Amino acid sequence: MTTPVIIRKLTSELDAGITTEVQVVYVLAGIRKLIERDKVSDQYKNLKFHCDRVLHSSLEGKAAKDILKKFDAAHPFLRNGVELHLLPPELRSEIDRIFKMRSFKEELSRFLEVYDLPPLTKNRPDGWPHFLHLYTRVIEDIPLVVSLPGGRKKGKQGIAASGPKHISRVTVQFDQAAAPVIHATGEEVLFRVTWTIHDRNGQSGSLFVINSFSL
Repeated sequence: MTTPVIIRKLTSELDAGITTEVQVVYVLAGIRKLIERDKVSDQYKNLKFHCDRVLHSSLEGKAAKDILKKFDAAHPFLRNGVELHLLPPELRSEIDRIFKMRSFKEELSRFLEVYDLPPLTKNRPDGWPHFLHLYTRVIEDIPLVVSLPGGRKKGKQGIAASGPKHISRVTVQFDQAAAPVIHATGEEVLFRVTWTIHDRNGQSGSLFVINSFSL
């Protein structure tokens, strides 16, 4: 499939509006093809990571390992109930960026603009949170897994010295409010995205963010 064909198909989906999980996977798969074909992975590291996430049952690549290392550094604090705002400033900033998916949003928006593709806000002003809730539903069963050299998953002997020291995996969970919030301008759906960091001893710590979109 040539680049113009991919762009034409992506334009058609984005023009129509992203309303299903299937569309999210289709659009991110197309974006991933363009990133690889044009060799611009270095410009869209976070975007490519999230594209990969909808296409694989688990992730163990460089981007996943970088994220795991940051969560590994935060885990001793989170496991003991330390709140995010009390983490060391640099670590707090990185964790905040990851679990709120800010880099994903920024790089996706930039990619769509560079490739002259319709923005997520074309059909609705809350295009990003609506897209995010669909994306999260796709990835909630796809863990970030700590692995040993040679592709072997972490075993009883621990992990490689250069890898995370504490954690075994990171999972994402999606929860939607049972009923929409009704206000003067319409109805709003609240949803929560929870990142849970699991360690090798069976303990865990979590972070969550609440978003919303209009019905």
